[in-house]
Amino acid sequence: MFRLAQVLYGFVALMLLAPRQALALYAPWETQGSYVHLMAHLLFFGAMLFFIYEIKRGELRGIPGFRCLIWSCWLLAWWNLDAVVGHTLDWTLLAPVVLGKGLERRLLMENWHTWGYYLTQFTHFLLPIPAFYLFYRGLKTLTQDPGPESS
Repeated sequence: MFRLAQVLYGFVALMLLAPRQALALYAPWETQGSYVHLMAHLLFFGAMLFFIYEIKRGELRGIPGFRCLIWSCWLLAWWNLDAVVGHTLDWTLLAPVVLGKGLERRLLMENWHTWGYYLTQFTHFLLPIPAFYLFYRGLKTLTQDPGPESS
């Protein structure tokens, strides 16, 4: 069993130290870094769900600081899903969304695709504000509250 673990660790190290060429282009959107960017949002989403799961499994949700952290993680998970949808809509827009030049510019709001794009862009900047505030409050509460004393 120990030998199998060594071989597995060696294989993972080899893959990390000698990677093949990986392009930052993804066929449907053909924008540089889009594939990596979406994967980062999905990994962050998974990390937030895992953090919520660990807090609930460890029975820490009754502690006031952890309640704020759970809400913060839910908002950040929602933000990541919102970002994935928004980026996908952005990269698949066919027509320009702003018409005209100078003071005569106007938004083109003709279908659900454009409306979804603007809604996700709006929430993409609004969701992190309460999420980071709750994260801050949770950490502040945890540092100030000594918690239950163990005998």
